[in-house]
This record gives sequence, C-alpha cells and structure tokens, in this order.
Amino acid sequence: MFGRLLASILKEMRLFMRDPRVRAMLFGIPVMQVTIFGLAATLEVRHVDLAIINDDAGRWSREVVSRVSSASFIGSVVYPDDMADFTARLERRQVLLGLHFAADFSRDVAAGRPAKLQVIIDGRRSNAGQITFSYLSAIAAELGVELAGAGPDFIAPPAAAVRHWFNPNLDYRWFMVPNLAASLSMIIALMITSLSISRERELGTFDQLLVSPSTPLEIILSKTIPALLAGGIVGIIIVGIAIFGFGIPFYGSFLLLFGAMFPFVLSVVGVGLVISSLANTQQQAVLGIFLVLTPLIMISGFATPVENMPEFLQYIAQASPLKHFLIIVQGSFLKSMPAADVWSNVWPMLIIAAVTLTIATVFVQRRLQ
Repeated sequence: MFGRLLASILKEMRLFMRDPRVRAMLFGIPVMQVTIFGLAATLEVRHVDLAIINDDAGRWSREVVSRVSSASFIGSVVYPDDMADFTARLERRQVLLGLHFAADFSRDVAAGRPAKLQVIIDGRRSNAGQITFSYLSAIAAELGVELAGAGPDFIAPPAAAVRHWFNPNLDYRWFMVPNLAASLSMIIALMITSLSISRERELGTFDQLLVSPSTPLEIILSKTIPALLAGGIVGIIIVGIAIFGFGIPFYGSFLLLFGAMFPFVLSVVGVGLVISSLANTQQQAVLGIFLVLTPLIMISGFATPVENMPEFLQYIAQASPLKHFLIIVQGSFLKSMPAADVWSNVWPMLIIAAVTLTIATVFVQRRLQ
C-alpha cells in the first residue's frame, strides 16, 4: 500500500510541478496578490477632493477651512462659484464632499449660538464619505472645545482617553494581510483538489484507476497530500511576507499557527475533493469552485464580522473552515493566542475534514464500481 500511495503522490506532484505556468500560478500569483491587496485594500481614506462653498467669508469660517485644508487626508480643495457649480462637480465625481458655510456662520460663532455647517457627501461612495465625515467631525469637535475654553467661566469637560488594544493605530493592513494568508492558501488548495479527479476523467486516465490495485482511500490520499503541502507552503510564504515585508507584528506562537494551518488546509482539501468527485469535467469543477468559494469567504468574517449576520447564518458559518482559521491567524498576529483557544478552533476544522474526506471517498468508491 505504501508503495502504491507514494507512486500516486509523486505522480500528482509531477503533474502540477512540471508545468512552469502551473508553478507560477501556485506560488507566484499568491505572492503578487498579497502584495497588491496589502497595499491597496484599506478602509483608510486619503487624497480626498473637497469643495468649499463659503457664503460667510468671516473669521471662523476661514479658521475651519484652514484646519480642514491642512488635514493629512485632504488631497485637493476647490472653491466652486455657486451650488450649481458644486453640483456639477459632484455629479462628475470630481469631489467627494462639500462644506457649505451659511452667511451668518461667523456671526453665530461669535455670539455663542450654534453655527450651522452643511456637509454634502457623494452617496455613491458612501463608505469613503462616512469615514471622511468622521474625520471632519473630529476637527470640528476640537475647534468647539477651543472656542468653549476661551470663556472665563469655562470648565473643561472630562476627556476620554481611547486605547485600541492589539492594534493601537487601527492600521487596516494589520487586519487584512494576515487574513490573506488564510484565504489565499484556501484558494490554492481548493483549486488543486477540485481539478484533480475531474482532470483525470477528462483526460481518460481515471479509467486506469478502475483496473489498478489502488483503493478509494489511497486515491483520496494521493490527491490530498500534494494539495496539503502546496496550501501549507503558500500559507507559510504569505505569513513571512506579512511579517518581514509589511512589518506586521507577530505576538503568538509559530508552532501553534503552523500546526493549525494544516488541519485548515486539510478541511479545504476535503471540500475540493467532494467537488472534484462530483464533476465530470474541469469546467464543471471550476463552476463548483465559484459556487463554494464565495459563500465560504463571505460568511467567514473576512470582510464583515460574523456577529453582524443573522443568527441562522452564524450557525452556517461554523461549517466554514476559513471562519475558524481566521480567528487563529488574527489571534496569533495581534496577540499571544493561548493553545486552548487555538484548539477550540482546530477541532471544528478536523470535523469538517473528516466529514468531507469521507464523502469524497464514498463518491470515488461509487465511481470505481
């Protein structure tokens, strides 16, 4: 059995390693993707195009404009002639938002009355607009405290000292890049295994398995081990890029992280083998990958918290191996995740792997019969 299994494993590894394009797809493309995503995927807003419509021209409106214009997130400031000009610029996406100062803005500030400042945001870019609005609100609040403190009887309100544990500066890259180590290794392992058996059928070599002494378990193992190694290597490479390339701190245990990575890849391999055992052609396998991949990522907490989803969807998310491994990856990078917490997310992945590999073995056995 060991000799047959070793021969099958070497055959699988030669199939996807002898082609330079396949090698580039397995190891080059993930490196390129993590670099691009790590640099481009962020919720921070920079280089904002701002429009100022100032009907006041008093001291305090100029003060607000000066502070906003010098903020680090502002890219350019334009001064439309009127609201019609601003509307045209907004429609052409030349500005993200505009500040409209009423004619009595400075007079109200000097008199101690609430001064009205209209903020107009491009709703087509709602996320960037809301984040920029929060930046502007912080500037306005700071100015308001200074104005209130100018009075002789003013008592400064208590200041709230905010500390963000594990990610002090709320750097979105610290959240995104470690997640890519999980998602990209999942995609590679899923693609390799989903195309393995279907490729054998399409090329006609699957019929040779019918007369070979290999058992269904040996066939599944021969498809599993190469994909397990490829997915694990990709994950290790991306972890190294995150630490040494992007400078993301790693506070956890490498041993625990890499130990949890292989049950994760194994569970993904099981999902891929189920797809491959059901597909008759590689085209059907590719469609199966897209059918499974998007829901697995969407319910995993990669982009949105699982806690924000409906309760029934939170239960379904427990069947996503990516959901459990993301908790381990984030905990390993940003804090020292204890072994007990790692194990609490490893054993669900082992159950997923056992179920999917068993289903794949049964399907392959039926095909061989």
